[in-house]
Amino acid sequence: MAQVILENVYKSFPPRKGEHITSPTQLPAKYGNNIDASLERAENINVLRRINLTIADGEFMVLVGPSGCGKSTLLRLIAGLEVMTGGNIWVGDRLINDLPPKERDIAMVFQNYALYPHMTVYDNIAFGLRRRGSEGAGVSQWSEHAFVGMTRSLPKGLRYVSDKEREVHEQVRNVAQLLQIETLLNRLPKQLSGGQRQRVALGRAIARNPQVFLMDEPLSNLDAKLRAETRAQIVKLQRQLGTTTIYVTHDQTEAMTMGDRIAIMSEGKIQQVASPLELYNRPANRFVAEFIGSPPMNFIPVKFHAPLLITHSQFRLTLSETWGSALNKYDGQTLILGIRPEHLNVSMPATKNLPVQVDLVENLGNDSFVAVKLAEPENTVNNLQVRIPPDRLVSIGEQLWLSLNQDKIHFFDPQTNLAIFSQ
Repeated sequence: MAQVILENVYKSFPPRKGEHITSPTQLPAKYGNNIDASLERAENINVLRRINLTIADGEFMVLVGPSGCGKSTLLRLIAGLEVMTGGNIWVGDRLINDLPPKERDIAMVFQNYALYPHMTVYDNIAFGLRRRGSEGAGVSQWSEHAFVGMTRSLPKGLRYVSDKEREVHEQVRNVAQLLQIETLLNRLPKQLSGGQRQRVALGRAIARNPQVFLMDEPLSNLDAKLRAETRAQIVKLQRQLGTTTIYVTHDQTEAMTMGDRIAIMSEGKIQQVASPLELYNRPANRFVAEFIGSPPMNFIPVKFHAPLLITHSQFRLTLSETWGSALNKYDGQTLILGIRPEHLNVSMPATKNLPVQVDLVENLGNDSFVAVKLAEPENTVNNLQVRIPPDRLVSIGEQLWLSLNQDKIHFFDPQTNLAIFSQ
């Protein structure tokens, strides 16, 4: 087991044929008048920029973000399946930048399972163990390994079983017992369900006993019920094994329920690294606030008046004193107020409450999600989401008044989109 350290990691791809910059105004100012030199640099597609991240020994780290944010590319860089443009990757005390994948002591579980279709479950799990045993072996060991392979299809009594093969057999059996797939060892992948194939892929990775597990959206091909079950199994296994794990997903529910810490990514950069609850309660910027939470956070533009008053065309609210020093410099300016759907409550008419009209109702049984409209200045409409108890019945077109839970309000700078934290 080992910690993983990413230092200033960059990844760029050259543009595809036919992609060119059409205007010199698109070029960074630092290149000055040297247009020819800048074209080569500016045409590169930067997939990852300035990635600095430390994953502790035994930690379950989740990389989460929208499609195209670079999270799978980062995983492939760690595995050695892509070449870095710049930076360093350390596993334990080893710098692995120039090591081929087989020498990095890392096991990867792919989204599409990547099982050998002509091999049984047993042989899929044993494949890496046998291959590792044959690498760098002498002539006698190589011939012994070949003899084992030639007699493997014969009846049990006629097979040649080496000491190495006995070790492989014991390890495969232990992994199969851990994953509860002992009865599947003689089946081919095509005879398995999606969940069973995923457990086989996990078993192949576990059997190698690597320093680091990498998992690239391994549950995306499973149905909702099986995804929840397998998610719990993976977390339990990781805690049993204590292996450093880096898990990629675009599903924020997976991220929140599985990770010790979560790294939120967007446009090739890490936006925030924190525990699930810290991300939910203290998002670093508007992107993180909107990405974490379902339904996402609501955003309302308001004007701040020192010392503690915020106003909107439809409501005005006096804030608690904890906001005083944090907001002083924004006197007379527009801020973005953030409030999660669960922190809005159906209330009575009042100047501090929001008058809204119900646009859509989604009854889920344990909760109800209500989409409402809040009138904005200049005849625009702000669409908000509200989570209400299932026994509070509302109908489309109904007028409601919503109160804000003042302890759960967030503010964001409209220029930088960074969060403003209360004292």
